[in-house]
Amino acid sequence: MYTISTTPGDRVDTAATIPDALAALASRLASHLPKGPVAWKIADPTGTEHRGSGTLNGRLDQLTIAVDELVDELYTQLHRAADQAAAASRETTRP
Repeated sequence: MYTISTTPGDRVDTAATIPDALAALASRLASHLPKGPVAWKIADPTGTEHRGSGTLNGRLDQLTIAVDELVDELYTQLHRAADQAAAASRETTRP
């Protein structure tokens, strides 16, 4: 399970998959970034926290680009973390 939180808003959502977690974050960023700076965190199933923050400094024309770039970067980062966790799990279960 992935846990997604942002500030402002102090709302916490959960998602079962990486795409669902990223969709939740993208939705929050799209609604909060136009109002000012946003800090965010995604906790993956291993408890590792992936954190960041962003601000558009009034550049609303950059909203879609900023959110898309962040989601693309996190997609890779979260998959890499999941792959490493799976590999570690396999190593500990070998006889």
